[in-house]
Amino acid sequence: MAGYFFKAKRGFAVLFGILFVLFAFVLSVTLPTWLSVGAGSPASKTVTALTENKEVRDEAARFFIEKLTEGASAEDLARFDELESTISTKLDELVANDEFMAKVGDISDEVYDFFVNGVDETQVVQAKAVVGDLVDALVEVDPEFSNLQQEVDDWKGLELEPMNDGPDLKSIKDGLNSLFWIALLLTLAAGALYARWSRSKRGALLFGGITMIVLGVVDLVAAGAVRSAVASSVDETDRFANAAVPVVADSLLSPFRTVGIAWVVIGVISIISGVAIGRRAKVVSGTANAND
Repeated sequence: MAGYFFKAKRGFAVLFGILFVLFAFVLSVTLPTWLSVGAGSPASKTVTALTENKEVRDEAARFFIEKLTEGASAEDLARFDELESTISTKLDELVANDEFMAKVGDISDEVYDFFVNGVDETQVVQAKAVVGDLVDALVEVDPEFSNLQQEVDDWKGLELEPMNDGPDLKSIKDGLNSLFWIALLLTLAAGALYARWSRSKRGALLFGGITMIVLGVVDLVAAGAVRSAVASSVDETDRFANAAVPVVADSLLSPFRTVGIAWVVIGVISIISGVAIGRRAKVVSGTANAND
């Protein structure tokens, strides 16, 4: 098997080296995209990230209080100001409850499946359990919130309307998945063919390592640039959006950072291995010459 590789054919090595870089670049984009939106439910990841973020919960409590106190008297405003921190504490307790978070995850998965699978008819997601838990927490804060319980009882649920004029999300997701697997297979094939025609194991490891490091840096820089652009596009006066949008961006972009770091680590290991093999070959060659 070892004789199958490292044939030292420069023309073929250059050709498949170029193809390897091109296919690996496509893979460096499609792999984190597949991890972000192709494997599992990004909606569940995003909702979990939002609910577990303390700043977002505090801003949600503040936003909720502001809506409740629209047109309220000065006396009521003072009372609700005192309730804001208590509501935040209650939200913290709910998020720490695994059963509540499981309900939230189920709802987000249903919503995601509805839009991604392209359902053609209206669907009602039963979200009463989650909303009911929230209202129960509010009632514990102040009994006056009990009037919300009747509204929850009368609520049919979260009604989802099909996006007849919107993009075909299912086709887009399937296309991304296919592109990822194609890019993976072509990258492996091009890498194997490059190794077949390259001059030595040392050269192949150094070339592959440098490529991986460059692609890893590209992923990391791209993730940082997108996050910065998204965060800067939010209205500075919207405190809730300023807290929530970066969390959503981090949730969706985290695979790019993970893959980027993995590429860099693999690249460094590959380069170190190539250097070590080269030095060992020199030592062996020097010893052989000395014996002659």
